[in-house]
Amino acid sequence: MFFDTLLFSLNAIIPVILLILLGYYLKKRGFIEEYLIRKMNQYIFIIALPLLFFYNVYQTETLKNVDLGMLFFSASGLVLFAIIGYVVLLFVKMPLNQKGPVHQSFTRSNFAMIGVSLAAFIGTRETNALLSLSAVLIIPLSNFISIIVLSIFYKEEKRHLDFMYILKTFFKNPLIIGVLTGIFFVVLKTYFVSENNQPIILIERDVPFLYNMSLSQTATPIALIALGAQFEFKTLSSSKKAIFTSVLFRNFIIPISMVILTILLIPINEDYRLLIPTMIALYASPVAVSSVVMVQNLGGDEEVAGQLVVWTTLFSSVTIFGSIMVLRMLGYL
Repeated sequence: MFFDTLLFSLNAIIPVILLILLGYYLKKRGFIEEYLIRKMNQYIFIIALPLLFFYNVYQTETLKNVDLGMLFFSASGLVLFAIIGYVVLLFVKMPLNQKGPVHQSFTRSNFAMIGVSLAAFIGTRETNALLSLSAVLIIPLSNFISIIVLSIFYKEEKRHLDFMYILKTFFKNPLIIGVLTGIFFVVLKTYFVSENNQPIILIERDVPFLYNMSLSQTATPIALIALGAQFEFKTLSSSKKAIFTSVLFRNFIIPISMVILTILLIPINEDYRLLIPTMIALYASPVAVSSVVMVQNLGGDEEVAGQLVVWTTLFSSVTIFGSIMVLRMLGYL
């Protein structure tokens, strides 16, 4: 039993780690340069990940059985820890321009790159669909919270929240477009059916050459290689407290809390068992790379933001491995 669990856990986390290490190695050997990294990230964000999200959602047979309560619960941790993070940072002494980046570690996870990849190993088609559907709430909510908090901590100039800009950004986000397109086609195959109850429009039947292109399968390896290529290992003595606080919450307190809350709901609704891979993907993933860009645009210490991405990514391998081991032994995975 133990060795089966160990093997399952290793098979889930080692491919992720190896691809990140490969990216780091290729960058150090000069095979990958900054220009190529930027282009890889553009491809991932604009093409590969939206297609992967679309594919995951499209695998859902019908939206009639989707529990909206589960989706809202999956996003509830963002609000909960956004509040907790703000309170904690009121009492932790560190430079003001570091507090914004640290708060990003409470709310912005790299689930699109690492979480989705991980869910593919430990989940099923149904759990992957739940994760992709959760993105409709997670992506805009995390951005909204980040804008508010960074605007509060960064006080060198007065900033106003532009809600129309946030709304436009939501609908222009390629990941959201991928999810919404997937939902649209699931609605079509659910409600637009012929007399013999067959879908009038079915992508895999009507345009199989598009359905079988497999571009979505390139999202995981390229995203992880690009992530590894962006790593810069260096220790900033002035940011040790920021790194410690971020690692403590992002890698330990937040994922453990959200998984325990999910398990406590299983006796009430057995379907919440299906949500466990999503909770690991959302809350055990490290700080999102995009948090550095957010800090650059809204103010704060971008160098510290980059270090938080590196260190939480390193420690996430420990958290994710341990979580999978324990949950597998307890029969939840």
